[in-house]
Amino acid sequence: MGRVGVALTTVLVCYDISRDSRRLRVAAALHQWGERIQRSVFLCQLDRARLPRLAARLEGMIDVETDTIHIVPICAGCQDQLVVIGQHRIDPEPPYWVVL
Repeated sequence: MGRVGVALTTVLVCYDISRDSRRLRVAAALHQWGERIQRSVFLCQLDRARLPRLAARLEGMIDVETDTIHIVPICAGCQDQLVVIGQHRIDPEPPYWVVL
């Protein structure tokens, strides 16, 4: 995901998006940047310079009046202390087409 020699930062991306079509577009975009860890939560690693690009791309996909996306940086020390309780497997979503 990152370039060689570039320090990566980890971010947690959580969203609450009201319309299915917008939600599917955001999920498809986030699959390019990271790993889904919950239905509306992705863990992404990217170089810090690309964070504004990710935020701008996601903002362009939602209705800022009704939808919300949180992008939360996670430091390496905090990530090392991550605790997962319960089901870890994420069931795949049904196939869909995304037109960008």
